[in-house]
Amino acid sequence: MGCASLMGPDIKPGIALFEEGKYGASLAHYETIIEAGKANAKVYRLAYESAFKAGKRITAGKYYKEAIKAGFEADSLISLATNLWYDRALSTMGGNNWTEARKAASQIADLADGSNQDKFCSLVLAGKKKFDRGAHKGLWDAISDYSKAANYDKSSGLPYFLMGQARYKNNRTDYDAALEDYYEAIRIEPSGAFVKQAKADIKKIETVKKKMNAFWGK
Repeated sequence: MGCASLMGPDIKPGIALFEEGKYGASLAHYETIIEAGKANAKVYRLAYESAFKAGKRITAGKYYKEAIKAGFEADSLISLATNLWYDRALSTMGGNNWTEARKAASQIADLADGSNQDKFCSLVLAGKKKFDRGAHKGLWDAISDYSKAANYDKSSGLPYFLMGQARYKNNRTDYDAALEDYYEAIRIEPSGAFVKQAKADIKKIETVKKKMNAFWGK
């Protein structure tokens, strides 16, 4: 018992479950420790991440506060939270869930105002607003916003996917420019949340391009 007390609670099962993508089960393990009154700052931090990944945001927020209260290093926790919200922003933007994307971006702004993640999200959301309005100049401005966003995250293909959409909406005969952006998006991030839609858009544009080329004898 003395050795167990010195070593602290057994977090290994929770970590293993998390690594397997079983976030709910991972959270349940940590909550067993918490309910037994044996939690320390690290347990609360791990519970926060598991709850967030399991989609339990209110529970996650509770454990975030408990981790801080228990003495977990604030800057490290803020960095973790920023990255978690940024991953959510990317997945919801790529999945065309802009309501949730705006919520995630707002959290990022609160946690890390002026960070690369914050600038990326702000530019993408600004571009999306102009895209939705659909005006010719606004679509060019949207492309400009997306292009700037790409500079803040070289590992994300999302800006190129959005540029492809904007180019095609702006000029439905400029197939190649739109296709170039779509293919670049998939090249950069082949498993991105936007990829299914990108492939559907590519198929549609290439079909139209083929028909028009046949019509004009090209």
